[in-house]
Amino acid sequence: EVPAEIMADLLADAAGRTGEEPEAIEVVKAEAVTWNDGSLGCPEPGMSYTMALVDGYHVILAAADDELDYRVTEQGGFRLCESSRPGG
Repeated sequence: EVPAEIMADLLADAAGRTGEEPEAIEVVKAEAVTWNDGSLGCPEPGMSYTMALVDGYHVILAAADDELDYRVTEQGGFRLCESSRPGG
């Protein structure tokens, strides 16, 4: 469901963070979602967000024994959700 150009950007980001080749990264989850607000389901303490529904994608990639939890807008803007990780 995730557009190819967005997935390519996420794979490239994951490769840069983990040192793995993009081809070695496994897609664990990739689905279209509607986030409740501008935090994309991953608010950071002290930040304020738009209070509107945001269409986008939830993508989890596995690389180098790590899972990367990406929150993506429909336009392709993304961020890694650190707070969803163990100990994060």
